[in-house]
Amino acid sequence: MAIADRLQTIHDGLPPSPDRDAMLEHRIPRDVATEAYGVIESVLVDEVRPAIEYLEAASRVTAEELRERFERDRGGSR
Repeated sequence: MAIADRLQTIHDGLPPSPDRDAMLEHRIPRDVATEAYGVIESVLVDEVRPAIEYLEAASRVTAEELRERFERDRGGSR
């Protein structure tokens, strides 16, 4: 989780703009910090954390589960 932790640290350390709420509500243009804040938040939620979950699940799969999945996807034994 080092990548996610590092991104979260950067996210949490960005200086909040006094107009952040208005920027996030698209009432005024974003500043650089608010843009970075939003991008990091989106990347963490939509990409990094799901990727970590998928990789963790892949690391726990057994050979038997992979064989069963293969057979199921092939439509059974041939």
